[in-house]
Amino acid sequence: MSSRALRDYGLVVTLSLIWGSSFLLIKVAIDEVPPVTMAAVRVVIAFAVLYLLVRLGGQSLAPPWGAGGRVRWGHYLVIGMLGNGIPFSLVSWGEIEITAALAAILIGVMPVFTVIFAHGFGVERVTGPGRLAGIAAGLAGLVVLMGPAALTEMGGAALHELALIGAAACYAATAVYARRLTLRLALVPLAAGSMAASAMVMVPAALILETPWRLSPGLGAGSAVAALGVIATGFASIIYFRLLASTGPTFAATINYLIPVFGAGLSVVLLGEQVGPREVLALVLILSGIALVRSPLSR
Repeated sequence: MSSRALRDYGLVVTLSLIWGSSFLLIKVAIDEVPPVTMAAVRVVIAFAVLYLLVRLGGQSLAPPWGAGGRVRWGHYLVIGMLGNGIPFSLVSWGEIEITAALAAILIGVMPVFTVIFAHGFGVERVTGPGRLAGIAAGLAGLVVLMGPAALTEMGGAALHELALIGAAACYAATAVYARRLTLRLALVPLAAGSMAASAMVMVPAALILETPWRLSPGLGAGSAVAALGVIATGFASIIYFRLLASTGPTFAATINYLIPVFGAGLSVVLLGEQVGPREVLALVLILSGIALVRSPLSR
């Protein structure tokens, strides 16, 4: 195996561990920090970290004026909201009612959405029965995980589970959209610009919807949100964009083999959450679906 391949697999494991642990951190903080506020704080902290790295690297963010600047900041806004603002809020809101372990498993369907979107936008064709079977298996995993109640009532936990599925779709769309940008834009300014654009939307949204100035989170919740901003959002964004530029969206989506495992495992060990037979069956179906849509034999 080449050194580049080893590096790419190392990035996959590192990113999977970081993002897998984020579900646990969100669960720790969500009782004291509401979803949109948590998302806003995450992107603000991440922007501060990334902008410092931009300046230390002798780089700069393109100004938003002029034709080129407006186009670039338009890309920043799409990536920032699809990849951060919207899914961060959805995941946090979802974990109000569901466990961190269940949230991690639901997010695992992201590679199935990636293949569907990549096909739909002409980035990568879906051919062969193997890939179609993989998509079917991944979707079947969602049906098993959500249970029959989701088909008869759209309230309570079912809506929160759908929020996680929506977040997975957002991440998949980001992977497809950002692929070409990572090949022609510097990675750290791209990540920093995306966080800045997202913060411009999420901070006013948090101020309007959740009056965060009235909050008084404890040390545990505050530390969890800080870790989400610095590590799971700031540094993880650089790793993710580097992985996209090196391997493309489909390989980068292999992080979702590990995110559900790490996320559910950490939640069971550290939070004492339970994972039952239904969750295990759904995880097997989702991981099987990922394997099928990524297998060279199914292309």
